[in-house]
Amino acid sequence: MGRWRIILWPGLTTLVALAILLTLGNWQLRRMHEKEAMLGALTSAISAPPKTLGADGFEVSSLMVAPVTSSVLTGNALRELTRVTLNGTYVTARSVPVRATLPTSAKGGIAGGIGFFWMTPLRTDDGKIVFINRGFVPSGGDWKPPAIPTPEGPQTITGILRLSEKAQPFTPADNPAKGEYFIRDPAVMARAVALGKPADFFIDAERIGDNLTPPVGIDAREMIARIPNNHLQYAVTWFAFAVTLLGVFGFFAYGRIKASEAS
Repeated sequence: MGRWRIILWPGLTTLVALAILLTLGNWQLRRMHEKEAMLGALTSAISAPPKTLGADGFEVSSLMVAPVTSSVLTGNALRELTRVTLNGTYVTARSVPVRATLPTSAKGGIAGGIGFFWMTPLRTDDGKIVFINRGFVPSGGDWKPPAIPTPEGPQTITGILRLSEKAQPFTPADNPAKGEYFIRDPAVMARAVALGKPADFFIDAERIGDNLTPPVGIDAREMIARIPNNHLQYAVTWFAFAVTLLGVFGFFAYGRIKASEAS
């Protein structure tokens, strides 16, 4: 028993570190499955016929939006990433530019870099305010939002239903005094432009044809291609660290035990 005592504390420390590494690896595998589910849902959404909001029982004023992972939908509810169509009229001079960074498309010609998602409120036929992400607008040389006109008259918007965004740990705080916004939260945007309570979701408007004039609408297939899914690589890295740790401890323990037997 005495020869094993000399590696007891190093062994316990190794077990704790091993448990942490395995936990991180398993967490990355779970994230991989979640990401695959989200990408699968988005792929299905862009190929499905759009559901018309304000018809088919989906009244905007009472529509509930559930996360992609939700398994149960009741009443007037749709899942996030559902493809939808909505009729209404844009509220002019009330757009909110939300800061965003996008990679330039590999196809070329598509705007990328530092800029803004151009969020414009739409007043629907049943009087509800729904923010529409009309697309990406590159920032000017002064890093300020450029002037973007708002289409007038009745509009028909087709796009992807999205839940309100939440700030992440490293997301900068909004600065309403300077007109700087970093998350697409309809409630915050509505207060910024003095509008009443909006729908608690927004819509990423689809790109129409080869529209390259900002704001450039969302190309869902391109959006899918831009979403990274590197969790398997991360999981393999953590598991490799775990195997390496076991190997290092094995050599260490063998050496210590052999040394104690020789003394």
